[in-house]
Amino acid sequence: MIEILCLVLVGIALLSDVLLLIFWLTNFKEDTDELNELPEIDILVAARNEEANIGRCLDSLIALDYPKNKTNIWVGDDDSTDRTWSIIERYQKEYAQVHGVQIKERVTKGNGKANVLAQLARLGAAEWLFVTDADIAVPKQWAKSMLGAAIANNLALVTGTSLVEGPNFISRFQCIEWLYATSMLKVVSDLGIQATTMGNNMAIRRVVYDEVGGYENIPFSVTEDLELFRQVKKRHETRNLFSANVLNMSSAQTSFSELIVQRKRWMRGAFQLPFPMLLILIVQAVFFPAAIALLIVNPVVGGIAWLTKWLTKYGFQRSAARKLRIKLSVVDSFIMDWVSVIFSMASLMYYLWPGKIKWKGRTY
Repeated sequence: MIEILCLVLVGIALLSDVLLLIFWLTNFKEDTDELNELPEIDILVAARNEEANIGRCLDSLIALDYPKNKTNIWVGDDDSTDRTWSIIERYQKEYAQVHGVQIKERVTKGNGKANVLAQLARLGAAEWLFVTDADIAVPKQWAKSMLGAAIANNLALVTGTSLVEGPNFISRFQCIEWLYATSMLKVVSDLGIQATTMGNNMAIRRVVYDEVGGYENIPFSVTEDLELFRQVKKRHETRNLFSANVLNMSSAQTSFSELIVQRKRWMRGAFQLPFPMLLILIVQAVFFPAAIALLIVNPVVGGIAWLTKWLTKYGFQRSAARKLRIKLSVVDSFIMDWVSVIFSMASLMYYLWPGKIKWKGRTY
């Protein structure tokens, strides 16, 4: 009985990966990068204790292939206790398009980042608002490619793709996890299901931002980007984009303890996702304990099932990596699949453990 139940659960998980791969290969929507006119843009960056990353972020934004006189980079220092503000000051003295702001007032019900972004958004008047994080580096074509897709398809909000960079084990683990997750989002988006956005890689029309009331009028959430997205999708169309031109690279969490705290925050938001996306995540989560149980009860069948599932998943990941023009190690993919089992279980237990979420030195 246990073996049959495990086989059913493993089969459902395998089917979900097969369907992801089929839809990826047959229903992938390419988006144009072409723009006839270049509107003025406001780029919003919230920074708290980011002395190690903020320079890299600003360097990439300054290097954008976009007219300097139409680019406004608004950087809000959220009461940092390190050198973040002094670095921001140095950049705004050197570059006219960089504007640093020390955030002291609280205007939102939300977390610190939402409070910073709400105040930065008030300072500009550009037609489009871009949002990214202080630990992100953007590609040169980021602004043009995001706008090209949004304007061509009359979209209210577009979300790019983000991955983690770094040579060590934990960085590669995060990169593969993000690759799988963002690829799933692209599949769901191309099926017409508006699932979620990423607060480190987003562009929204100002008129739409104002229409939903901005960050200051959304309900409290530890995932402020998802809450804003939920308000937008009630009235407008959005899309997730997937190409090298909209691929932002994030600095990695440096330890599994930091990573598990980050995941607890994300899991709060995950339960607010549309049912189809949530169902995929649940099916993937159930696969691991079912596969382990099957390996114990019937090692041969369990081994074949696990290998088949991984090969299908790897095919999906490899196809996605090609779209982004990045390399994916087959060894890393195989090893990280096993690591993901342990980490997913630990994340779930930590999520269920009573206690508030601690992030950036604050408790929510």
